[in-house]
Amino acid sequence: MIEWDPNQRIILHVDFDAFFASVEVRRNPDLRGKPIIVGGTSNRGVVSTASYEARKFGVHSAMPIWQARRRCPHGIFLPVDGPAYAEYSARAREILARFSPRMDPASIDEAYLDVTGSIRLFGGLEALLARIKSDIREELGITVSIGCAPNRLVAKMASDWDKPDGLSIVLPEELPERLFGLPVGVIPGVGGVTREKLAQMGVTTIGQLARVPLTLLERHFGKHGTYLHRAAHGRDDGVVPYYEPGDDDRKQISREETLAQDTRDSEVLEQRLLALSEEVARRLRRRGQFARTITLKVKLSNFKLFTRSETLPAPTDLEDDIFAHAREMLAKVRFGAQRARLIGVGVSNLTDEAAANQLSLFAEADDRREELAKARDEVVERFGKGAITRARLVHEPEVHDEDAESDVLDDDPLQRL
Repeated sequence: MIEWDPNQRIILHVDFDAFFASVEVRRNPDLRGKPIIVGGTSNRGVVSTASYEARKFGVHSAMPIWQARRRCPHGIFLPVDGPAYAEYSARAREILARFSPRMDPASIDEAYLDVTGSIRLFGGLEALLARIKSDIREELGITVSIGCAPNRLVAKMASDWDKPDGLSIVLPEELPERLFGLPVGVIPGVGGVTREKLAQMGVTTIGQLARVPLTLLERHFGKHGTYLHRAAHGRDDGVVPYYEPGDDDRKQISREETLAQDTRDSEVLEQRLLALSEEVARRLRRRGQFARTITLKVKLSNFKLFTRSETLPAPTDLEDDIFAHAREMLAKVRFGAQRARLIGVGVSNLTDEAAANQLSLFAEADDRREELAKARDEVVERFGKGAITRARLVHEPEVHDEDAESDVLDDDPLQRL
């Protein structure tokens, strides 16, 4: 029986294994054991999820579809079925909520649980963990990998150590030594550029990172250096909030408008899309969040609904990024003889600033764009939306805002958008 320090919390990170692909296998058992790539059937776009059979060929999420085809020419390429994945995710949250009132659905395919006060109800920690895995497997037909640790950060790292269908437990007394032999790249928020810069400092493992003075890390990485220092020592003060159905709406933001006149004029539609992208981005920054998935919604005159989604290689909170990808998706909408009567844009797969704050090849340019965006936010906050406006939006057409007070999606942006 595992003995846990009673003064330490017990946090789980439950990661649904190759979630989109697992749902497809559940719906079509003939796909079991085959290399499945979810993300699209054309060469445009990126991989959303790859089954473990496909990963053996080097296919991974965020990889361009054309590249995945080269690496796995015999793979089964499937489009993203947002409503189905949203349904399975909601059912998984219902199962997890049985084990603790404190749950944070971090995204469509993962969740944190604080089970500190629940282990006695289920006969101990081992029994609780086994029950979670068996309930999800039996009721949903998918597997999960669980990381168990004294805090969210280490739990998330541990859930990736023994995939798929894995379980990794890090006791409080094992920190931080349990982490020291691992490469720095396993720390959430440490990307390729950060790894390269650390390598230039002679740092390739978490143990080496832990020995670097905080002042030196802050000098090289700014506020990200503080995060690196704490992560290297296995420290994280983040809490798992109490969960109520609908709380996951905090993980999605959308804006949509019904046009004053139906149109397929690309200039008008792009103008409105830019305005909506600004609203969404402003709300992201207000929350201190970043988005990896962007979704476009277009409703035609005959009320036929088009939705398109795209997952980005790196998260963003900038309207220019949201608009650029939404505009590309808009160009693919086939209007035929119809016109657009409603247009909307949404973001999901959200993460907080600490997790998203990794360096990029364009770090300085990104910082300048971020500072400019926040400066605009301050002007809008103080003087109102009309105080600062892009030239492209000066003569925007009148519209009826269908959802002026709502900035979240009812279920999942892939379903409602």
